[in-house]
Amino acid sequence: MNLTNAQLINYKDRIKFSSIDKRRFQDQIDNLISSIETKISEQTSTTVLKVLQCGSWKKGTIIKPADDMPIDIDLVFFLNIDPEDDVALRQTHQLILPILKSIYHQKEDKDFWNNPKTAGIEFITSGLKVDIVPVGKTSDPDYVVQPDKDTGVYFTSPTKQLEFISQRKLANQNYTAIVRILKKWRNCNDVDLSSFAIELIVAYLDINKGVESNIQEAILRFFRLLSKKQFPVLLFNAPYGTYKHDGNYVYIADPTYEENNIMKSVTNLEWNLIRIKADTAFETLLLAEEEEYITSTINLWKEVFGAGFNIDPIQN
Repeated sequence: MNLTNAQLINYKDRIKFSSIDKRRFQDQIDNLISSIETKISEQTSTTVLKVLQCGSWKKGTIIKPADDMPIDIDLVFFLNIDPEDDVALRQTHQLILPILKSIYHQKEDKDFWNNPKTAGIEFITSGLKVDIVPVGKTSDPDYVVQPDKDTGVYFTSPTKQLEFISQRKLANQNYTAIVRILKKWRNCNDVDLSSFAIELIVAYLDINKGVESNIQEAILRFFRLLSKKQFPVLLFNAPYGTYKHDGNYVYIADPTYEENNIMKSVTNLEWNLIRIKADTAFETLLLAEEEEYITSTINLWKEVFGAGFNIDPIQN
């Protein structure tokens, strides 16, 4: 039995992180931004040009986390650093973690982290996990550079990434519902696939195979592609960069810069596990289509999306 868009939107409404949910955290986020801006101006000659909230929160694809999972947000700090000055960019990045620790000196070391591109903090009480992304300006006002352990700098555009997703939402009214449901599958099955990768795979299929606003068909199409033994190279005709095979088993390009493979850190073994889980989901949902009764259909969908899968309307 097929599920209708209305039924699957009922499920999406149960798992989405709403604007009401977001408002509970906005004061904490605003205070964090203000405190970091102040510390950067006090401790460096660098100034913060602007701060941009990015990631699933900003794109409108965020879902409610499980009880033991934090809520992830990304804050991009645009700094007035010469893009050719690698040293200044890295020095400023290295200051972020000490700045966070100085602002929240009462927190334990395990509540902070650091990597080549970001530094972060987790607020255990509220359940908010924040990645701070310091970036330097470039000659193109929409593009930035970040420190990168492999290439020295990482060239991309957080602004254009948001615009790209906004365009997909305009083209397909159910884009965010499809992405949210697939992210729930990812979380329920411990699939090592980033939110950005899910967003881009759904976008690639809409662009190259035609916009699919039927939510069930879009979900099946996603699993069909993901379960292929020979996964295609996903490119988006980005305004910068030229695709160069980087030796990785899978390549999904940053839609703002073709040479950035967002799957670069995923090993062949990890990708094969993702593929197997996608294939299992695909085969299970095909069986659900063949079922005559709604109860049997729902039970098969629960095998894919967890015991909480529910297509009934939310009662006020």
